[in-house]
Amino acid sequence: MKKWIVAMVGLGLASLVIGIVFDYLDRGSIPHQAIQLHLRLVGSIIYEFHTNTGPWPERAEDLAATSLPLRSPYWKQMLDQGIIVVVWPKGLKPDPKENAGVVLTYDNGGLFARLGRVWVCWGDLRTEYVKVEDLRSKLEAVSK
Repeated sequence: MKKWIVAMVGLGLASLVIGIVFDYLDRGSIPHQAIQLHLRLVGSIIYEFHTNTGPWPERAEDLAATSLPLRSPYWKQMLDQGIIVVVWPKGLKPDPKENAGVVLTYDNGGLFARLGRVWVCWGDLRTEYVKVEDLRSKLEAVSK
């Protein structure tokens, strides 16, 4: 009986690990899609704020004046906890197509980010799965 219980627990743990590995490797999985959705949403809200007010947002509180609270009830917690990081870039152009090389937001929470790759939302609102080192070098180049 003990062997059967140990075998079942081992099988359960193995299936959990396999599930995590498949989710990590399958960029079309629900966790990856959810991350991309939230990054693009926050990125698009940055442009919405600019369109509605004129200046670009400079802090999370600025985004409260947009449709973001209605579209994502947990947006504030995700920003406050650092799950989604907004870079608050300066000198954006009003047309997203002209901001393709600018990092708007990136995912900094959860297992995927700890495993060495993060989702990034660029200024043209496309998302890309990049190595953490590549993101850091991009952010360092901008801050200089």
